[in-house]
Amino acid sequence: MMAGKRNILILMPSLRAGGAERTLINLLHKIDSNRFNVDLFVVSKKGPYIKDIPDYVNTTFFFKNDFIARVFGFIHRQYSIDWFFKRKMQAIEKSYDVGISYLDANFTDLLFYSENIEKRVAFIHSSYKTHDNYDRFYSKESYNRKLRKNRYSMLDAIYFVSEDAMEEFIEVFGKYPKMDVIYNMVDRESIISKSKINDGEETEGSFRFSAVGSLMEVKGFDRLIRAAGILKDEGYRFTIELAGTGEEETNIRRLIKSLKLEDTVILHGFLPNPYPLIKKSDVFVMSSISEALPTVLCEAMILGVPTVVTNCSGCRGLVNSGEYGLMAEQDDADLAEKMKQYLENPHLLEHYRKKSIERSKLFDDERVLNSYHEIFEGNI
Repeated sequence: MMAGKRNILILMPSLRAGGAERTLINLLHKIDSNRFNVDLFVVSKKGPYIKDIPDYVNTTFFFKNDFIARVFGFIHRQYSIDWFFKRKMQAIEKSYDVGISYLDANFTDLLFYSENIEKRVAFIHSSYKTHDNYDRFYSKESYNRKLRKNRYSMLDAIYFVSEDAMEEFIEVFGKYPKMDVIYNMVDRESIISKSKINDGEETEGSFRFSAVGSLMEVKGFDRLIRAAGILKDEGYRFTIELAGTGEEETNIRRLIKSLKLEDTVILHGFLPNPYPLIKKSDVFVMSSISEALPTVLCEAMILGVPTVVTNCSGCRGLVNSGEYGLMAEQDDADLAEKMKQYLENPHLLEHYRKKSIERSKLFDDERVLNSYHEIFEGNI
């Protein structure tokens, strides 16, 4: 390896509007560029965070067309046909001290296609036992065995964004010699600063719930909307402001219309800066079926917003089963009941506002950055 700066390769599927993608951008802006050269390899040139990549990062996109990227990804996963990715990685002449798959998935395998990477690590941003891929892939013994043999046993280290994520991974794939937890880089100062930007007039006289996330089935927004229907039928007045886009948007809009909630649930689409919306809300709701470490829940706590979550990995740990925010079961009626408690009890709002701020002290950006720098130095 060359003396001086250490060479770091970071691999990502895309830079879509997701929590892991946002935390990567946060990390890239904090890395000490005087110590490390960072090359970012992105499989698909897709996502709103592309424009936020720092200038010092050398970025390579494998595919400019997302559809073609998904086709090659499907072929790789289903049939283990990987000639294209092998050719791409083997053509890289530069040597790397550390190669990181920042969002573990099929493309983690690309780290093994280059002989010029000294140490290889992966970060797990999902809860693999409750993820929808468990029934589709991970629970199948032949597929599971292939991942254990050809991926996870070949990594020098595996890192997880939460204790829950690590525990579920062990249940599915077993233990490996080097496993540890490193929380996401949330960039507290930036979140607080961006939350103060004026995003328009505030709605007066209405209790405001906020929710932010990709409109995917695993996020459980259909449950949130059905819970809203229960509360509206009981005569409660409130709004839910939901920011995000995704494959379930058509179904979400259809559900809102069928429950006559057009004046109650407001869809904002993707917001590059969702923090004013969260900050101005009375309560932040996370209705997910599965999470590892929900970035936006961390951000809501940093902003001192009371929270209500559904009982799933990641969320359960952050609120400590109800200590730092209300927790509902994976049930429409129970979620509605927990939201109702906030609607009826101003003192509860103040209690959990303080609890959110208290819990947010868990997210120490300096400690997280030091952990990454240790990895970049090869101290794995």
